[in-house]
Amino acid sequence: MLRVHFGWLAIAVSLIASGTVVAQVGKDTTLWQFTEIASHHEPIVQVNCNGGTGTGVIISVDKDKPFKEGFQGYCLTAWHVVEGEKDKTEITIQYRNGKKSRKCQVVQHDEQSDVALVWVWVPEGVEPAKIANKCVQQGDKLEMAGLGGGSELSCCLRHFSAVASMPSSAQKIFADVPLLPGDSGGPVFNEANEVVGIISGGWFWWDGGVVTQSGNKLNATWPARASNLDPIHAIMANVESTATLIR
Repeated sequence: MLRVHFGWLAIAVSLIASGTVVAQVGKDTTLWQFTEIASHHEPIVQVNCNGGTGTGVIISVDKDKPFKEGFQGYCLTAWHVVEGEKDKTEITIQYRNGKKSRKCQVVQHDEQSDVALVWVWVPEGVEPAKIANKCVQQGDKLEMAGLGGGSELSCCLRHFSAVASMPSSAQKIFADVPLLPGDSGGPVFNEANEVVGIISGGWFWWDGGVVTQSGNKLNATWPARASNLDPIHAIMANVESTATLIR
């Protein structure tokens, strides 16, 4: 079965005109039911690694470790977004306020579940997302969030509804919705706005009629697939300073 990794494709799309959002990739289709922007989206970040782009979410800010007008912290993303040779991999995290954390480091990862924990600098004012303590089950209502299709981090983050479907398990989440290149590493939220998974990708490319604002065709991948909580809790438990996050 073909496994599609799509977090590396970055497509530049101009989405702002005179300070007003005028378009968002995928909103001109019926493929997604977009949700309202909310405060729990604030910890979502753009992950840049060796020329590729994906999504991530800040899940820990250590206020006891101040560092250059901010703090040390951790970001969850997909492993395939940040994998590479340790001494040659350059990871940069960009926040919604425009600030960047450079020379970030992968401290834990699970290749099979496609999830990674990255040490980052977190600027003041950025609060971490909450991690759930209950795994997603089939039928659960979800919200997936990412930067697919070149969506702008500062204004047009893609966030849309989904439902966990077969064969979801404590390791993997599946949902019958497509994703776009760049959504990889984005968080999956439950109805309480807690992180329950990290987007991995899909298996099959699909032409759903999605086009960029410049008119270029952009294929989606389907079905949506993400890690569930078990592998996330496992890698967090292996880092002493994040163990207390597991409730």
